[in-house]
Amino acid sequence: MSAGTTRTVGATDAAAEAGRGPVVPVAGEADLVPPPRRSWRGVWVRALSLCALVAAWWVASLFFSPTVLPGPPQVVAAMIDNLGDPETYYHLWTTVYRVVAGMLIAVGAGLVIGLLMGLSRFGEEFLDSWVLVAFTVPSVVYGILAILWFGLNDVAAIVAIGVTAVPAVAINMWQGVKAIDLSLIRMGRAFHFSRRSILRKLVVPQVIPFLLAALRYALGLAWKIATVVELIGLSSGVGYQLGYWFGLFNMTQVLAWTILFTVVLLLIEFVILKPTEHWLTRWRPSMQN
Repeated sequence: MSAGTTRTVGATDAAAEAGRGPVVPVAGEADLVPPPRRSWRGVWVRALSLCALVAAWWVASLFFSPTVLPGPPQVVAAMIDNLGDPETYYHLWTTVYRVVAGMLIAVGAGLVIGLLMGLSRFGEEFLDSWVLVAFTVPSVVYGILAILWFGLNDVAAIVAIGVTAVPAVAINMWQGVKAIDLSLIRMGRAFHFSRRSILRKLVVPQVIPFLLAALRYALGLAWKIATVVELIGLSSGVGYQLGYWFGLFNMTQVLAWTILFTVVLLLIEFVILKPTEHWLTRWRPSMQN
């Protein structure tokens, strides 16, 4: 090929390259936003959502009497009065202790059962019916059985909370293990990863999101069953206070205690669970704008 032909071909290729449009990025690449860039925006959005909820509550309270739906000022005033009473902290701590102790039982047992079901076909076939049936039983049934078995004490509440939340943790871990990308495991073996490295770098990161989802779901269940058990049989805790003020038909105090413990749960979520999730899943980019 002559030099002139070479120059012609080169010019043609350059012109074609110049006429070609901009390279289209990989789908979703522009949307991968690191979590720190979205943190303050998330705070403001959540604050705006909370303000909208309070505003809707205040507007709705204008159409009802305080005995049916008291407004935010009355409920906040009752909460402030309650926080000035040392007994309030005793009841809050008692419920938090029962919830945390019950969740430890649920996470431990649910993790073992979920792993057995996910890693063993025999374990899945043997335990799936048990887990699904246990998941459908109303939580109040576990509360009543625990009180009948263990009496009116903390053990009954903790056992009821643990048994109620075990199926939720087990199902999440079961699905998490089954959702592991086996191609990554094969790739790790092809690159001669040790079994420890495969477990730590490939298996655990894929299972952690399911475990965190299980913890959140178990936390909601634990709060509900703790309230039920305290309401029907115990003489301490937030559930006991709700039952006491319900007996006096005091809607303001019922809402005050409900919101007070909801704030405690939100603190657990945003002070413990959210930072833990951010640290454990820091390798995973976000697809949200």
